[in-house]
Amino acid sequence: MDAFWAKGYEATSMADLCACTGLHKGSLYQAFGDKHKLFMDALKHYADSEFHETTAVLRESNTPLENLRVVVNKICEDASGEKGCMMINSMVELAPHDPAVKAALQGFGQQRMHAVTEMIAMAQASGELSVKKEPQKLALQLMMTLAGGAAMVKGSVTSEDYAETMNDLLDSWV
Repeated sequence: MDAFWAKGYEATSMADLCACTGLHKGSLYQAFGDKHKLFMDALKHYADSEFHETTAVLRESNTPLENLRVVVNKICEDASGEKGCMMINSMVELAPHDPAVKAALQGFGQQRMHAVTEMIAMAQASGELSVKKEPQKLALQLMMTLAGGAAMVKGSVTSEDYAETMNDLLDSWV
């Protein structure tokens, strides 16, 4: 996962994969299948780990809006790291021409949309959000802004501007 995350799919060679797994090329193929299968497994592992790690922060706050802010700030922090977000990286590099990657990312995205939609609905029900739009529409707005920011923070905006913009969006809903 780390090799693909750091270099991307195309730039990660079989030699890189052998080095990071400690396996010879034949053993690597025998254990994991081809490079694409190994990548898909790594992407799923990343997505599952990231989702569980991000949603685990929900236990740190008391109100639905605070939970939403904690999740947004965690996503901003993770995306601002040196390697960025493996899902966003894969979306840009592979999804336009790899149907398997696109389908996997759509599934991961639906899982995240559902979780964010629930958080927004709870914040609306508690009166913390005054915006009366459907929670699904607000979740889509938030997720698209998060994804765009995660791509931009890799080269054209600072991590501080990214986090501030995301929190400004949440503030506009209060």
